Amino acid sequence: MKKVTALLTAMTMVLSLSACGSEPAESSNEMSSAAQESQTEKKETTPEESEASDSSEESQPTEVTTVTLWSMFAEDSEPTATSQRILKLVNDFNASHDNIQVEVSFGKTYDNIVTAIAAEGTPDIFQMYWQNAAPLSAKGALLNLTDYVNNDAGFDADDILPGTWELCRVDGETYSIPLSASTTYILYNPKVLSAAGWETFPTTVEDLIQCAKDCYDLGGTTSMGLSPIFPWQDDVLWPAMLEAGWDNADGAPAFDNEAIRKSYEVQRELIEYQGGYTAVSAWGNDWYSTRSTASDPVLSGVCAMRFQADSGLATLYSNSEGYVYGEDWEIATVPGNSMMTAGVYEINAKTANADAAWEVLSYISSPEAMAYLAEGMSNYGAFMPRTSALQALKAMDVSDPIKEAADLLMTAELQSFPMSGYVSEYLTAISTHMSQYLSGELDIDTAVTNVQTEIEAAIP
Repeated sequence: MKKVTALLTAMTMVLSLSACGSEPAESSNEMSSAAQESQTEKKETTPEESEASDSSEESQPTEVTTVTLWSMFAEDSEPTATSQRILKLVNDFNASHDNIQVEVSFGKTYDNIVTAIAAEGTPDIFQMYWQNAAPLSAKGALLNLTDYVNNDAGFDADDILPGTWELCRVDGETYSIPLSASTTYILYNPKVLSAAGWETFPTTVEDLIQCAKDCYDLGGTTSMGLSPIFPWQDDVLWPAMLEAGWDNADGAPAFDNEAIRKSYEVQRELIEYQGGYTAVSAWGNDWYSTRSTASDPVLSGVCAMRFQADSGLATLYSNSEGYVYGEDWEIATVPGNSMMTAGVYEINAKTANADAAWEVLSYISSPEAMAYLAEGMSNYGAFMPRTSALQALKAMDVSDPIKEAADLLMTAELQSFPMSGYVSEYLTAISTHMSQYLSGELDIDTAVTNVQTEIEAAIP
């Protein structure tokens, strides 16, 4: 999970919730038939009159509802690109629906979207970062989807990974529908681990730390065991690995706890062992552009292991020619727990087409649609938030690491950051002050206290 600081923007817009829909009117034939049956004397209709009536009905144009969909995915002409796959789903929907037509736009940014939904009912459906559901829903910007999910038998909510659902609910109500699922694995070089005396990948955090130290001690071409801040500094992964919690049993923020302290102290210890924050950061800067390429430090043996988002596995595999999976590189689930994150779709609270928008959203997030999207760019595979789509992915002609990652998404211990009305403020405070601790600017007590104090002040 990449660092979230850049994604967290203060919400200051005042938005109002409005949605309208109407039941289809009873047809004129049904109304006249009911009226005739209530009459004592019935007037018979000649064949000519009946034919004229049918012709008149057929000439009535079908009323078309246009639903707009805004996507953050870049527009790409490659037929297997995500944007093209979404476009195909939209075209198929349009071809099979006379009363609803979808207009899709790609390459929309976060700023594009929040500016638009603050002002008007367009777009009807939009892609969004999961952590923004709470502040947006609090300002009335999002349509509450709870009843739609509960009443749509074809949607199959039970098929969606539980961890992604947790990121879609605010105070027990559903405001988002997951469009992707993601977690973090450890990419490692079995040959480097073997040289350091580790024939199997460690299964506990304590052994992981020791393995990283042993690999760093090899020296030579191996210049890093495991950098806690490469290729990104994940502010919540280490607490998950140590099975620390961010809230107490009542749901109140409880960052000031011993498990949280230990998780960051473990990170800091490993940083100091491998040369200190400045040296570790410089090493990461040197190797950042090489990740998931043929020069990736793990493939080349410069680094024993590193964090790897599942979204980059297909690219890594396609660039790993000359390296053998299972011998030169492999993936493993992180010890303890790993974090689950998701991309989401939401519906504008100001839409005039709520029912039609849900019909479209239900279609593009259906089991069939997600199984198609799971084929991924160049058919390398992509990770969807439905169990059925991940099962379909495992049955496809994709690489072994993709199949392993899909299996781990379904079976590993994964947790989500607690959703709340102050989730953005919480994540920002963690990123700010715990980074200062890892770099040596603050001691652990001050950093933890700062986070706790800021988040308590942010509670509505």
